[in-house]
This record gives sequence, C-alpha cells and structure tokens, in this order.
Amino acid sequence: MPQGILRGERATRGSALRVVLWLLLVLAAAAGGFYAGRVLPATPAGLSVAAMGGKLAITEDELDAPVATYTYEGEDCQVTAREAIAQASSLDAVRNSDGTYAMPSAESVISAARMAIVAREVEARGITVSDDELTAYVSETFGTEDIAGMAAAYGMDEETLRARLVESAGMAKLRAEVVGVPATEPEEPSTPEKGKEREAKKEYADYIIALAGDEWDAEGDVWASYDGPYASALKEYDVRNDGASYEAAQVAYTVAIQLRSEGSTSASTQWTAYINGLLAKADLHLASLVS
Repeated sequence: MPQGILRGERATRGSALRVVLWLLLVLAAAAGGFYAGRVLPATPAGLSVAAMGGKLAITEDELDAPVATYTYEGEDCQVTAREAIAQASSLDAVRNSDGTYAMPSAESVISAARMAIVAREVEARGITVSDDELTAYVSETFGTEDIAGMAAAYGMDEETLRARLVESAGMAKLRAEVVGVPATEPEEPSTPEKGKEREAKKEYADYIIALAGDEWDAEGDVWASYDGPYASALKEYDVRNDGASYEAAQVAYTVAIQLRSEGSTSASTQWTAYINGLLAKADLHLASLVS
C-alpha cells in the first residue's frame, strides 16, 4: 500500500508556542505537505496501542502509554501520548478540570513520529547543538536569549521548550548539510541625491562587483563574459572598477533578489525530497484517535 505516513500539515503562528512548532514543521517538511511510508490500522502487538484507541481523555498515568507504533529501518518504535501532545500544545493547555488530559489527535501523533524519524537522522549524522549554538540560534530566530522567559510566556516548562529548540536547531544544521546554507538577503544600494541616479560612483561599482563575484574580471576592468546573470542584465550599463551608476546597482540588486528566490525554491524542493526519502522507510500503526 503506497499510502503515506505523514501528511504534513501547515502549522500557524497563532501563539508563541506555535512559532516553535511551526519552525520544526518547516524544517521537517519545507512545504505545505508531503507523503511517505504507510499509515496502518492499530495493532495490539502486546504494546497496548489498541487499548488507547477511542478515548477522548486519558489519566496522568496514561501519558507515557503508546498511542502509535512504527517501524523504521527494521526497528520497532513507539509514540506516547505525552510526545504527541507536545507536538501541538502543552500538558497544561490540554488538562481538563477533572485532572485528565485531552487525547492527542491523529495529526499530532503522526507529527511526533515524523519528528522522531528526522531526529534520528540528525543523531546518525553526529549533529549536535552546543549551548553557544543554541543561544545563537534562539537569538537569531526570536530576537532574545532568554529561554526561561520564553517558556513562561509560552506556558511551557523551560526544560521542554529547550528540548524543542535544540531539536529545531539540530534540524536546521541537518538542512544546511543537505541543501547548503541559504544566501543572505542582499541590502539595497544607498539612494543618491535626486537627479544623480546616473552619476558614476565607486560605491555602486563596489556594490555590483561584490554581488557579481567571478563574473567580474577586476584585472581587465570588464565582465569576464556575458553569460552570467549579472553581466547579462548589466551589459547595457557602463560598469568599471572605479564607478557605476545607481541605476546599474539597482539592476544588480534585482538580479540578486531573483537568484536568492530561485535558490530558495530549489533548496526547498531538494529538502522535501530528502525528508520524503527518510519517511518512506517507516510504517506507522495508529490507534483509533480523534482527528
């Protein structure tokens, strides 16, 4: 049955917690959805998965009971209710007034299995996240280094949030290994005084040459060839080592934005294919859960 285990869902940023979850989903799927592996009916197999099916609420001592099992590269694994809940919420958020917990949805269970499989690949490649790397990742992504403060704002305990952030940072490093580090967004050239858009200035020449890289022959003070995207777009402009116009710099900026967009699309396609290849190795046995 070439049906898929893990149909990706698009997470939203409806809350600060969901931003963390959204980052994980983007890294794991890099697209709105994908298919891989197989989803199969629940099977008792002595693991009490079937016993968890059909429930709307579970007790504290059932949080670590399996709600699904899956095989991956010949190894039997399981997803607990606690792990599934963590994919879309927190324990506090799903705790009922009587002390029970809302049963995780099938989507959350599938997401937990998917994340676990990708995490295995991170570990298999020897990828680790140091404290300094985690701090840098959190700072760059969220604009703060205060994980404890984030946890309080998200309604999560600090240990759980830190674990999710480490997972996210690890997946980011895995993605960089697979598809490379994404190009940074270029800065626009500085705007000249009105009426001087066509005046040649060295700052604009430096700007263009820095973007063009090997396309520019600095020694010859000319384009190395007109086959490249920058040289082709700027062939009608006068570009020299010591000067170029703001208009020419604007054209170079447009080319840089286009190349970055094309690179991002290509990387996303490559990453999705890679993740699908991992997930295609898995068969998931799912309890009868609410959707």
